Amino acid sequence: MDNLERALTHASEEDNSAVVEGIRMTHCILLGALKKFGVTVVEAISVPFDPAFHQAMTQVPTDQHPPNTVVEEFQKGYLLKERLLRPAMVAVSTALKTD
Repeated sequence: MDNLERALTHASEEDNSAVVEGIRMTHCILLGALKKFGVTVVEAISVPFDPAFHQAMTQVPTDQHPPNTVVEEFQKGYLLKERLLRPAMVAVSTALKTD
């Protein structure tokens, strides 16, 4: 799933080549199969950091988000029904230090 999404991210919006269309179709089929068996994506962006579902990879000092908020997702996390399969790898906001 990760590699299909990376390939689609790097393909331009106007690129409708047969290869890109095949990747889109494969991604949709795999997404449907995962959904059928109860696999869902862990919510990550703009939610409070939760160590039960997120793995913090870095901290980002910012005044755009409240402290301890997920501001970037490096890798999606997945749940199988209510059970964590893989935590989302994320960047978490911290307060800006003013001197």
